[in-house]
Amino acid sequence: MPKRAANDWWKTFFGPLAGLVMFEPRSERSEREADIVLRRTRVRPGARVLDLGCGTGRISLILAARGYGVVGLDYSPHYLREAKARAKKLGLERRVRFVRGDMRRAAHHVGGGEFDLVVSLFNSFGYFARRADDAAVVRQVFRTRKPGGVFVLNTLNERGVIERTRTPQRRGEETLKNVFMLDHFDYDRRRRRTEGRWTIVDVRAKRPKIARLRLRQNVYTHAALRRMLRAAGFRIERVWGLWDGKPFTPRSWHQTIMARKPRAARR
Repeated sequence: MPKRAANDWWKTFFGPLAGLVMFEPRSERSEREADIVLRRTRVRPGARVLDLGCGTGRISLILAARGYGVVGLDYSPHYLREAKARAKKLGLERRVRFVRGDMRRAAHHVGGGEFDLVVSLFNSFGYFARRADDAAVVRQVFRTRKPGGVFVLNTLNERGVIERTRTPQRRGEETLKNVFMLDHFDYDRRRRRTEGRWTIVDVRAKRPKIARLRLRQNVYTHAALRRMLRAAGFRIERVWGLWDGKPFTPRSWHQTIMARKPRAARR
């Protein structure tokens, strides 16, 4: 049996080559993803937004350019350096701030009761070894939000994962010109988590770069994720499937839930 990902795999996984295959192919669709979130949440320019697991600032910078006050929280120092460099190049340093930290302590890093909107997009949820830590993240998000604020959470949907992985998934593609990726993906139904192995080969320069990475992610049924959000104090308002706005069905690969902190709620 292949070696499994370490409990804290997320601390070292998100380096330059992983970011290259994750973010660059999505750059053209990022504006549409931001449009969907803003249209459905109805959060107006000038509002405060927390981008949880912001990566290289793909969504943070779009929102900042549209007049929102944005904080991006991520653990990867490489991605945060890139995000800050992009903000400076675009002249957005005053509208966006990038912070390094563990999302299980989000309120400590970015403040409690500060945000009108919190987004966790592009499947950035469920990375911790203990499911209790996932619930802790949701509680932290509740603390960071102003009463009446909105949380948009995107992650995998268990039934859709089971449907897609009845046999182990093996995929190879050229994600960018001369950048190749092999993706081995399985679902452990007993532990209810994905197990993945990525091999990324970058041959754009004379000396190739190779990364061999392992990852895993906790997977939730739609009902279980709704229960987690409600237990933290949220009120569920809307659901869709992929982050690009497609409708949610029980067999959807992804689930995106929009939840609101009641106006009468305390931090």
